[in-house]
Amino acid sequence: MKYYPIHISIVDRPCLVVGGGKVALRKVSKLIKAGAAVTVISKELTPELKELKDENVITHFNQHYHKDDVKDFFMVFAATNDQRINNQITDEAKQYGVLANSINGVDEGDFILPASCQVGDLHLGVTTQGQSPALSASLRRYFIKKLSALTPALIEEVAQKRKQMLESHNPDHESEMMEMVDEIIELIENNKIDLNTYK
Repeated sequence: MKYYPIHISIVDRPCLVVGGGKVALRKVSKLIKAGAAVTVISKELTPELKELKDENVITHFNQHYHKDDVKDFFMVFAATNDQRINNQITDEAKQYGVLANSINGVDEGDFILPASCQVGDLHLGVTTQGQSPALSASLRRYFIKKLSALTPALIEEVAQKRKQMLESHNPDHESEMMEMVDEIIELIENNKIDLNTYK
């Protein structure tokens, strides 16, 4: 296993994206959703990134990447169209112990991002350790289709059921939860989700 699978909290953590194109926008959008404090370094920005800057959602430095710009950040995404600059960013990130991701590929940086889909608190990530992004993307589309019957309300309902079972100190709560989850999986397979079943 080349990569260690982990979900990490980055709320209020300073994260840097170097680049202002469509790839950078995707990185920025996910960082914002995760609650990170996002800074973008780029001479040019997509209209969407400009809007985020104007609304003070992100901090923007209208400049090229300079040596050591990465040093005060928790995480950096090298998302420029210049492979040499991306390599410089990831090399300097390693010197400062900053987690780095590069669009150059799996041989650069410290981590990769899975193809993911999310419904409420349910978050599925698919990765082939960076060896076949097309397969990961295809499986993501498959799971999105399968999960289309789910709703955030249903996922919250399952979470509440688990909480009630834990509070009741029912020794059989694990087996009861598994039965309920198995039911939901079967309904997903048959595209027949009924939220009222769990109320």
